[in-house]
Amino acid sequence: MKKIFLMAALTAAIAPLAVQAASVDLNVSGTVIPTSCIPAFAGGSNIDLGRIYSSTLSATTQNDLPPRDITLKIACDAPAAVEIAVTDNRGGTKVPGLTFNSRTGDHLYYGLGSTNGVGIGGFGLLTGQPLTDGNPQTFLVRSPANPVWRVPVSGLMSNAPVSYSWGPGAAAGPTAARLHVFPMKVAAAIRPTSELPATTDEFHLDGSVTFDVFYL
Repeated sequence: MKKIFLMAALTAAIAPLAVQAASVDLNVSGTVIPTSCIPAFAGGSNIDLGRIYSSTLSATTQNDLPPRDITLKIACDAPAAVEIAVTDNRGGTKVPGLTFNSRTGDHLYYGLGSTNGVGIGGFGLLTGQPLTDGNPQTFLVRSPANPVWRVPVSGLMSNAPVSYSWGPGAAAGPTAARLHVFPMKVAAAIRPTSELPATTDEFHLDGSVTFDVFYL
């Protein structure tokens, strides 16, 4: 206490003699979030479609591969409502005109890589039944052009900026929970082989998407 008092007195004594040279601002910023949520795919984030023999593929029609199950889990340390959006990291390789879940629309699926500059195919994300803390919920969608929550009809997840969540219904909107579980199926397809470059070498399927999770 004594040392603090003496320093303050010294500062007060010499302050009238000082001349201000310049000044600088200190800005303190940050973000307070309601909770912390960690997304992860149950069983890992890699889907291996295995080895596919070209002799089993059609030269004239879309080649649908067996769908694979995957589940997104979002664990929060306190109840929170979340929203997700999917960005295609291989959008330039997407083959136009493919059909998934009986629907055709390039925004409904994602690229699957290329060979010699030619797109190989695509894959769709078929939506399942979301759960929040073990309770079934209704899958919801909105977009910048139509920001009101509604129930989607395609059964597929569209490319961002379309986004998704889940709750009791469209009117109620997303629900808060500690654990969000969202099952999906990865449905991949290869274009007709007559549209692919002739080669005796194997080529690799290379799809990649990013799931962004946002707090609501």
